[in-house]
Amino acid sequence: MTVWLRASGAPHAVRAPADRAEVGELPNATMDDVKQAVAAARDALDGWRRGAPHARAAILRRGAEGLRAHLSELASLHARESGKVITQARKEVLGAADLLEANASLGRFAKGEVAPTGAVPGFERDLTWVERVPLGIIVCIIPFNFPVELTIEKAGAALAAGNVAIVKPPPQNPLATARTVEILVEAGLPEAVLQVVPGGADVGSALCTAPGVDAVSLTGSVGAGLAVAAATAQLLRPLHLELGGNGASIVLGDADLQHVVLETIRGRTLMNGQACAATKRLVVERSRARDLTERLDEALGAVRMGDPLDEASELGPLIDRSAAARVADQVRRAREQGASLVRGSWKVDDAWFPPALLADVPIDADVARDDEIFGPVATVIPVAGDDEAVRVVNASSLGLTAAVFSADLPRAISIAERLQVGGVVINGTNNYRPPVVPFGGVGMAGYGREGLGYSYEELTRTRFIALRGVRPATAPIGDADG
Repeated sequence: MTVWLRASGAPHAVRAPADRAEVGELPNATMDDVKQAVAAARDALDGWRRGAPHARAAILRRGAEGLRAHLSELASLHARESGKVITQARKEVLGAADLLEANASLGRFAKGEVAPTGAVPGFERDLTWVERVPLGIIVCIIPFNFPVELTIEKAGAALAAGNVAIVKPPPQNPLATARTVEILVEAGLPEAVLQVVPGGADVGSALCTAPGVDAVSLTGSVGAGLAVAAATAQLLRPLHLELGGNGASIVLGDADLQHVVLETIRGRTLMNGQACAATKRLVVERSRARDLTERLDEALGAVRMGDPLDEASELGPLIDRSAAARVADQVRRAREQGASLVRGSWKVDDAWFPPALLADVPIDADVARDDEIFGPVATVIPVAGDDEAVRVVNASSLGLTAAVFSADLPRAISIAERLQVGGVVINGTNNYRPPVVPFGGVGMAGYGREGLGYSYEELTRTRFIALRGVRPATAPIGDADG
């Protein structure tokens, strides 16, 4: 049997945030497990990267089929251990399967190019080709909010390019990640091409700094990203860091407010408000702020909060009690800094946190800048006009995505071009991540891009091979300097 789980430590019970019932357990890895995983990956790398691209692609396509075949199992497991409502969990698994299949095709048909050496005098007889080659052993640090999708986003792209991958699942909800890897291994991956090393921050740190690792792809908090960057600085190890964002939507005076509300609720309630690209700040022209607040209050009151396994639920619990307590403290602090609490509370009922609405948020309040609320809270920040709206958005160092709502498209585009973020959506939620766009931020939101093709480039490097003097000699053509 292929060994894919490196964990010989004490078992860790995984409990459902909805009711604290035990969902399952997974052992934690030891430092020795980390060393064994890296050593096994190193042994597996040469055979995998030198294999035929079509052979690698065939295994990954079978893996995608396996994810679809186990849709019900994976979605239910994900919903139970993370609190994500079942409809969203199911969509995540299906999206991951599609992404894996697309990455398989990308790796199968990857091609290089011939360098134009004829453009440089003295090199016209050379034949030089440029290709993308795998980096080697990739450590993938997976967050709790989209574990199945991001396992495929990182490890799937890595494998398609000829890398091998070591996945560290989130400690709060590792089971769906581990099962996803197991399904891929069952599809025919050779020994140690894809491994799971579970544990907490100590295991993640050991993996990121372990000798023999070639690159790290991490999605997590700013603190986690800074710690990894500092620990690996002297190693010059390639890092891809996606660290979150304090996403903003600018709502201009001519915007369709009902459309704004529908898009905001749709994006803000994804994964119970725990999405990096969710709209955390609504930056609204002052003349429309009251109307928008009233509409948002009504819409949030209609959101169905309940059992994640109930098909009718739209919102489940946060990942754990500490996450809910942190959101409650942010709401309390915003109120102390001048915001009005229109809906919700700063009380905590275990991991459950009902939707909240903060209105009249001052532009210098913490939540208006870098205090990213990871929960179902909407904040309305009134501004005087376009220039102040842009200043408020750009005041945050967590520049992941933003949105602009307006009936005046030239005006909206002009504003979008001034925003210091990784992507802007016009007349839609900024919680926007189809797999074909380069997803990533600027500033403390991290660096690097994910997405179909973009992840592939992040996890490969260029290499040229030159054959000197193999082309026929060229005849002089007029004045060479002409």
